[in-house]
Amino acid sequence: MADHPDARRAPAAGTPRAPAGPAPPAFDGQKVLIVDDDPRGVYALGSALALRGLTVVHAATGREGIAVLRKDPGIRAVLLDIAMPDVDGYATAAAIRGLDGCGGLPIIAVTFEASAADRAKCLAAGMDEHVPKPVDVELLLRVLHALIG
Repeated sequence: MADHPDARRAPAAGTPRAPAGPAPPAFDGQKVLIVDDDPRGVYALGSALALRGLTVVHAATGREGIAVLRKDPGIRAVLLDIAMPDVDGYATAAAIRGLDGCGGLPIIAVTFEASAADRAKCLAAGMDEHVPKPVDVELLLRVLHALIG
């Protein structure tokens, strides 16, 4: 039996729990840190976020991300790749949680590691949400809005 074209499908396992909405929100200069070693992906994602009013700061490694957070208390959220050389996203998230003033900072895993098990591992490691790559920018914006307003 075929599905009715108007039937709603349940979200796939591992789908982020972002609030549904008609359009993603606009932001007013709130600052996010992207920690990712892929400059092309950072450029594409950063450009899309900037169009919505976010100020984007970039760090190419987990160590650089920690250094940025120590220097800039204005960062409202971290978009964290998991598969990075040197210090991976899990170790970086743990280090962020240990920084003074960053214990409650929203951390969103933005990664190609996209299975339900990967999502669960990210959440268990202290990250607030998981958005798979390639990034659905509208979804990411809704997740950011839910976490930082």
